[in-house]
Amino acid sequence: MKKNDAPPIDLVEQIASESLNKTVKTIERELRGVSTYVYRVQLEDRTVYLRILPEEDCSFAVEVQVHSLLREKGVLVPEVIFFAPHQHISGMSFMIVGEIPGENVMNCGSKDIYHGILVQAGKQIAVINQVSVDGFGFVKRGREEDARPLQGPKKSMHDYLYEVLEEGLVLLSENGFSRRDIFQISSLFDAGADLMGRHGSCLAHGDFDDDHIFHYNGTFTGIIDFGEIQGSSPLYDLGHFKLHDGQYNQITQGFPSLAMGYNEVVELSDDDYTEIDLWALWIGVGRLARKYKYNRRNSKGNWGRYHDHLLKTVKIEMELLANKI
Repeated sequence: MKKNDAPPIDLVEQIASESLNKTVKTIERELRGVSTYVYRVQLEDRTVYLRILPEEDCSFAVEVQVHSLLREKGVLVPEVIFFAPHQHISGMSFMIVGEIPGENVMNCGSKDIYHGILVQAGKQIAVINQVSVDGFGFVKRGREEDARPLQGPKKSMHDYLYEVLEEGLVLLSENGFSRRDIFQISSLFDAGADLMGRHGSCLAHGDFDDDHIFHYNGTFTGIIDFGEIQGSSPLYDLGHFKLHDGQYNQITQGFPSLAMGYNEVVELSDDDYTEIDLWALWIGVGRLARKYKYNRRNSKGNWGRYHDHLLKTVKIEMELLANKI
């Protein structure tokens, strides 16, 4: 799907001012956004964030719906202040959300504080993961989905799992993974597919890690960035977090505390922990494959710290699961 370039910042400032009927003091682009263009907007009385979907035929309506639903359930997510389905900015949809106080937990400075925040985040992600989705995969964002229930493009978990896995294993086999590694990964998912597919499709944040968990002075304040929402297993987000655990926060591993909080809302069994490891491996395979594919297409492709972390964690999950399945 073709993506539009980010609009000029003076146009974004104009749109923010007109939409909110307020004077914009400062505006700056947040370069960490991947699926959307994000701008930090300082008003006279508060800070807000303006997010733009690059694709002209997509809408933020579904994400607005998710924010509203989760806030009704007591989940601390940003308030949607303004939403335009497909207006003004070269036909692209945009939304303006309030600021979650504080900063992410990557550098909270204390093991005890970090663990306390992760317990609270675990309780909240458990609530998020109980929201039903019709189908599997990235939630549809087309304009026609504006008034529909949350929908994923795949009808079955099997289709969702193996579409990514088949291409991923080919790319891994071309980039340093041995035949034995590929056979082992394939065998693990063949053995674990029933475990991963025993649930109905539920809402997954899709990119849940330390970067999206916020706190203020050691108190959990909320979860941000629902740009990667999916219909998946209710344990997908725990698997995603486990895969990325330790990438940002060098103090300690946060997964046990996150799972502790989750377990206070939804009790986790031994099978659940095995499934979480399967999701960590599945997501890791997909992320590595995406990087290999990008490097193959781009002469400037490179290998960085994130991908070293993925490679290490995938190997760890392979070993853990070999002893479980």
